[in-house]
Amino acid sequence: MAKPDDIDGTPESEAETRRVLIDRMLREAGWTVLTAKGVVKPSKACIEVEVEGMPNGEGVGFADYVLFGADGLPLAVIEAKKTTVSPIKGKHQAELYADCLEKQYGRRPVIYYTNGYETNIIDGLGYPPRRLYAFHTESDLELLIQKRGRKDISDFSVKGYITDRHYQKMAIKSVCEWFNGKHRRGLLVMATGTGKTRVAISTVDVLMRNGWVKNVLFLADRTSLVGQAKKNFAKLLPNTPVAVLSDSSDENIIRDKNGEVVEVNARIVFSTYQTMINCVDTEKKPFSVGRFDLIIIDEAHRSIFGKFGAIFNYFDSLLLGLTATPRDEVDKSTYDIFEMENGCPNYAYELDDAVADGFLVNYHGFKRGSMILKDGIKYSDLSEEEREQLEQVWDYEETLQELGPGAVPPEAGGNTRGRDIGSEEIFKYIYNEGTVDNVLQDLMTKGLKVQSGERIGKSIIFAYNHEHAKLIVERFHKLYPEYGSDFCALIDNYVTYSQDLIDKFEVRDGNPQVAVSVDMLDTGIDVPDVLNLVFFKPVKSKIKFMQMIGRGTRLSEDIYGAGKDKECFYIFDWCRNFEYFEQNPDGKIVQQSMSLTERLFALRAEVAFYLQHQTYQEDEFAKSLHDDLKAALKAQVATLSDAHISVRNRWAAVCHFKSDDAWVCLTATDVQTLKFDIAPLLPHNTQDENAKKFDVLVLAIELEFVNSEYNASKPIASVCGLAERLLSKATIPQVVAKMGTIKEVLNQTSWENRSLQWLEKVRTELRDLMKFLVGDGGKTFTIDIDDVVTDDGESAGVETRVTYRQKVMDYLAQKDYNPVLQKIYNLEPLTNDDVLELQRIMWSELGSKEDFEKFADGRPCDGNVAILIRSFIGVDRKQALERFNAFLSGSKLNSDQEEFLNDIISYVCENGDIKPETIVNDAPFDERLEVFNDKMIPLRRYLENIHEVVDPAGMQG
Repeated sequence: MAKPDDIDGTPESEAETRRVLIDRMLREAGWTVLTAKGVVKPSKACIEVEVEGMPNGEGVGFADYVLFGADGLPLAVIEAKKTTVSPIKGKHQAELYADCLEKQYGRRPVIYYTNGYETNIIDGLGYPPRRLYAFHTESDLELLIQKRGRKDISDFSVKGYITDRHYQKMAIKSVCEWFNGKHRRGLLVMATGTGKTRVAISTVDVLMRNGWVKNVLFLADRTSLVGQAKKNFAKLLPNTPVAVLSDSSDENIIRDKNGEVVEVNARIVFSTYQTMINCVDTEKKPFSVGRFDLIIIDEAHRSIFGKFGAIFNYFDSLLLGLTATPRDEVDKSTYDIFEMENGCPNYAYELDDAVADGFLVNYHGFKRGSMILKDGIKYSDLSEEEREQLEQVWDYEETLQELGPGAVPPEAGGNTRGRDIGSEEIFKYIYNEGTVDNVLQDLMTKGLKVQSGERIGKSIIFAYNHEHAKLIVERFHKLYPEYGSDFCALIDNYVTYSQDLIDKFEVRDGNPQVAVSVDMLDTGIDVPDVLNLVFFKPVKSKIKFMQMIGRGTRLSEDIYGAGKDKECFYIFDWCRNFEYFEQNPDGKIVQQSMSLTERLFALRAEVAFYLQHQTYQEDEFAKSLHDDLKAALKAQVATLSDAHISVRNRWAAVCHFKSDDAWVCLTATDVQTLKFDIAPLLPHNTQDENAKKFDVLVLAIELEFVNSEYNASKPIASVCGLAERLLSKATIPQVVAKMGTIKEVLNQTSWENRSLQWLEKVRTELRDLMKFLVGDGGKTFTIDIDDVVTDDGESAGVETRVTYRQKVMDYLAQKDYNPVLQKIYNLEPLTNDDVLELQRIMWSELGSKEDFEKFADGRPCDGNVAILIRSFIGVDRKQALERFNAFLSGSKLNSDQEEFLNDIISYVCENGDIKPETIVNDAPFDERLEVFNDKMIPLRRYLENIHEVVDPAGMQG
């Protein structure tokens, strides 16, 4: 809520700007602002400080503010301009003051230039100017100045027990080099299961050892993810104090008597976004602007910055985003936020890379079809017994229809007895046991099993909603009572101590073995033993889809017994998700919707705008409504606290609309500002939610009344439906008292003759009755109707003729025990005899040389049999990477060069060989070749080595 020192109206003069805005911000940062001009005191914000050496006639100037440290030296200088002037106008002036102060005191101060609403900083570390939303504290500035002595990150060594894989090292080095280049935001794309958290830990370790980072904030969207990250950091960086912000028992967190955080004595702090936003958008902030040197964002994407942007506006720190979303599917706005070219993160290591390198396992997807999920339930196709099951549905809908069309569930479409059930109603309104049984039986019979095939492997079933998940668990217990009560468990937000169930699910051979989840297991759990995923809900978000797949990709040793490791996992897709993303590779982009509070505020602003017209200003009631609406809007704006960083981001607009003058006559631009800049800042209040929903309906009708361009037919129908439902509540005294108004709403003549006064009467008299309708509707039904299952993922028929290609493929399938093929696969040099034997097999035993040439046509092998074979069987990437690492040990390469060489290995796996001219002329290499500069000779030597192992003495050309 607003505080006494919140600002009403826009300060106009520079003096008023300083007094009202800048002084306040300095006090919030712990500075005492002196009132006497020209006085210099340690640890104070001094004003009108004289400096010498200015390029003017007198050679003297007066800095608006100079912030002095305890040692009597200047920490920062501030140049202030009035709010109506761009702060950029004071930038050069501030720099001149800094020059003078540096010459006088021997230390260059940090530079701020501001107009109160917008503050920018030049920190002296070589970064471009950047915007801030608050000033640094004295200790923040001292640390900032200390950082000027730091050197570029040069020690990229990582601790092997934290990160020992090549791609992890490259990711860390890429980010550090990016930070060396005066960038403040980095982004890593890494598939789920490739060790994003370990990369984050090693990155922190490298930055700490190089003197770049002291304090770190790790942010995630769920408490379980925060706890998991803290556990890993504490284990791998045992000498670094850590704390979870929401942990009331953590001794590193000091709280006041109300439980509010006062101080955190830890160098690495872990928090959910929601917990941290509460620490930022508050009057007394437990953390200063410069408290953290680095913020790590787990699963960084656009929506995080939209909803929790105040966190990143407030803290002045380096930013490192982690995401498992493939680089080409990260939306452009996310790259913009991280100040990067679209599609170009600092480093990407995706699912296909990890599977190829043997660090993750691939999935085998089964597309299952359900006639009911696809087409719904056709009443005409049902047996008499099945039709009887639907009688409960028809009875319910007919009862509701007597109360009006607005009472019937929207899924029913206004129909009743004997109608077809649409597919969109299944597992939302109508729950069919037959479909659930089919899904469970398919999993239990076709899913991957452990313990010599006796026990279904760890499995996750992703359900539509809580009711659906409950039914799945109930049906499992009915179908498989022999497994006991804890074999299959529901894990979602409705379950008390759900984290305990997750912990138990992670234990091999322990129960639950089958977890049924609604959203909770889509992300953030690490269960390598998962062998089966069941997609029993439609997914439209590509990010969520990839996260769900990621639940099964982790390696699991000895899962089938000693030496029998996990090789793949199964996905049973019952809701055509694979098909959807084949047709819509980017998924469905969901725009953030307005909250109820925002919609109500926006409607009031629009109605008030149109009521400014002379026609309504001369009508007594309309003018009164106009005045009331504006008063309500202004009162809501007045509740916005200027101390909240989200408000600071729109401070000029908020201050403007806190003044009476702003409301005299709203412009169309004002209405847009109120809707899109002010409304999102309003605190969400769920009190009287149903009454507010009714307000929105009536205000939408009023908007049509004052502006015929709007269509209010749907809101009118909804209001009538609600009124009809109130007729069934005639035993409630409050409803009886308003029965006259209810009947008016149900009278067509009332609508034909409606006025603003009548609409307001309807709104004010019926809004408080909406609470009596809570619980009406929303009923669901469980039925048991046979469902037809189809296997949509199996091919039809097999090839009967054995072609040359098939013969070659059968021969290459012997790779694991054919010594020559093993040499090719392991990048071992072939002998002349090896080459002759391969030619004999390919040109004589399996077919003719002509068959070979036709088969090889279009492949970049130049008639070389071994190269062609290598293009099919690939190479052992681990062996290739070992050679790669050996090559690196002799040449000091940067991360761009390392990634370039890694791409060469991928090219060889796909094409069989690579030539020097390919590097020079072909994408994606040609545009990046300059990264090697003077290292072209060792690069050429490496390429020659790759070719020579399959072409001894050039005998194949």
